[in-house]
Amino acid sequence: MPEHDAASGSRGAGSRTALRRRIRERRRALSGAQRQAAQQQAERRLRRLAPLWRARSVAIYLAVDGEADPGTIAAGALMRGQRVYAPVLHGESLRFARLTGETPLRRNRFGILEPAAADCIDPRQLDVVLTPLVAFDDAGTRIGMGGGYYDRCFSFLKQRIRWIRPKLIGLAYEFQRLRTVSRSDWDVPLWAAVTDRSIYRFHTEGTAA
Repeated sequence: MPEHDAASGSRGAGSRTALRRRIRERRRALSGAQRQAAQQQAERRLRRLAPLWRARSVAIYLAVDGEADPGTIAAGALMRGQRVYAPVLHGESLRFARLTGETPLRRNRFGILEPAAADCIDPRQLDVVLTPLVAFDDAGTRIGMGGGYYDRCFSFLKQRIRWIRPKLIGLAYEFQRLRTVSRSDWDVPLWAAVTDRSIYRFHTEGTAA
């Protein structure tokens, strides 16, 4: 089920398709120095989130298209003895395969690197999921690339009263934050988002962050 192309709540922002295009262009336009400085700031803030360093299992993503890169976070998690996983496309669904420093990688049909491994984990057993995104708003609504893979994979979270795990944490640049975005029925909100400027917490019930 693709993500809905509803207009954002910001007047004149247009559809999600136009919004994705505009933000992706701005993301790609960052210089190497700008990207590195912003990522270092975001990583420092992300490390302050207790759920990350308390986690036994952490899912990251392999950055593409100018996304904020969680590679340093993954390396730190491996050094702490945490299990690290990365997304793997399986038809129209998403799986998370074990990722180590020696895991071979391959490109999926979208040209995105993913682990060439069969050691997958049930998404319900993940503690923290660093989530790629194009944009997010002040209520934790996430705009992805439009395929709906994360929404389908973590749809079970919408049935829970208390948010225990996994905690979906968006990693982004500050300009990817929007005031408000219309949320569709199938959208799974973020637990938090971390940028080079701030930490945004959207859910606190049942957590120790």
